Amino acid sequence: MRVASQVPCITGKVVGGRTGQPVSVSYWVQPGISPVISQEVALERDSFYCLIPEAQVGLLFFYADAGGGRSFQGIIGKSDSIHIVFSGDTILLSGRGAAGSRVLYICKRTLSGAKREGQAIGLQMENEKQILQTIETQLSHYRDSMPADMHALLRADLLGQVASGMISTFWQQDPDLQETMYQQYIRPALPDIPNSEQNALSARFLAYQLDKAQVDYYRSSHLQCTNSAVYQWIKTHYTGVLQEKLLAHQLLMAFAMGGMEEELENCAKDYLSFAHDPISKEAVATPYNKMKRGIRKGLPAPAFSLPDFQGNTVSLSQFAGKVVLLHFCSDDDNLLPTLDEISKCFQHDPVAFLHIGMKPFPVKGVGLQLYPGTQFAAMQQQYNVNACPTLIVITRDGHIFAVKPPNPAEDYGTALTNIIYEALQQ
Repeated sequence: MRVASQVPCITGKVVGGRTGQPVSVSYWVQPGISPVISQEVALERDSFYCLIPEAQVGLLFFYADAGGGRSFQGIIGKSDSIHIVFSGDTILLSGRGAAGSRVLYICKRTLSGAKREGQAIGLQMENEKQILQTIETQLSHYRDSMPADMHALLRADLLGQVASGMISTFWQQDPDLQETMYQQYIRPALPDIPNSEQNALSARFLAYQLDKAQVDYYRSSHLQCTNSAVYQWIKTHYTGVLQEKLLAHQLLMAFAMGGMEEELENCAKDYLSFAHDPISKEAVATPYNKMKRGIRKGLPAPAFSLPDFQGNTVSLSQFAGKVVLLHFCSDDDNLLPTLDEISKCFQHDPVAFLHIGMKPFPVKGVGLQLYPGTQFAAMQQQYNVNACPTLIVITRDGHIFAVKPPNPAEDYGTALTNIIYEALQQ
């Protein structure tokens, strides 16, 4: 009992649940930065009991899943004990600290029912402002039922989710009208959310700040939002703990989406040289160290021998003396038309386009299609491929020249074409 009173405790009842049925409880120490922590507890006489040991971090967002569509997202503080009852389509909450989870649940229902599609931007912003007001009203109603820090964090989380959607409408406007639309409609509607260390405990707040940083950078420079450019913008315009956490969030998103490795490596190296927050540093160091152990510019390209769709074995060594573009792709790949156009620039040059598919599908245009089958996972590990499509350029002498160059679909293939030309000069 003494231990239970010192750490957050989530208990519950699943009406109709069977003894032994698992209930998953997941939580985040630093949402948007640290990985999710999950544990499974078994039902005993339709009830479950779960202690969360990371009490020292203060407030935590959690997610409880009892299966069969019975799930709940909430927030819990130090020494809180929340009891959740899943009964059909009904969820009942009680216990110390339940007020925060209750208002989060109510506001999430408001957000899930909001209509945001097919409206003119002026009307859309008016609707978003009404949603923000509804959330503010609910938060105000429960203000005295929860600690001030929990109230502030919930406000940042909920308003941040709405604000991200509002900011995203900037990219939907005609480029010639973006600035006018932003100044006239989007900017006046954005909520006032303090840039505090406390609010950085919300992944939705961090996502909003990252979305806003990208828009602010583009509005200022009218240049493509590369990872390094946005990284430098955040580093210049944010300070303190929020700067560290927002940079960590931006880098982790870029790693997950498969950004240019040389660019990401330089940004991560810079970040680790000055960051102090231990959780953020560890989160960035993990993919950074993995990248350093993997392939990068100047290293020999890992050898492979794979079958083509006629069953013939094709080896990387067969293309010695040629620049090779490796294209790791899936069956819904949208780069094939662009790569076919790029290949026409090199009809008289020693350049080979190799399409490595996760599963068989027809490739129209120039290039050789390879199907690794069960070897695909090994190929992914060798070439550090964490998403499809991924592009890698190899020099005539078999060394890596570019890892994950800019997406050719975003600039009509200009950057990738220039990279291939550079590789031909090596």
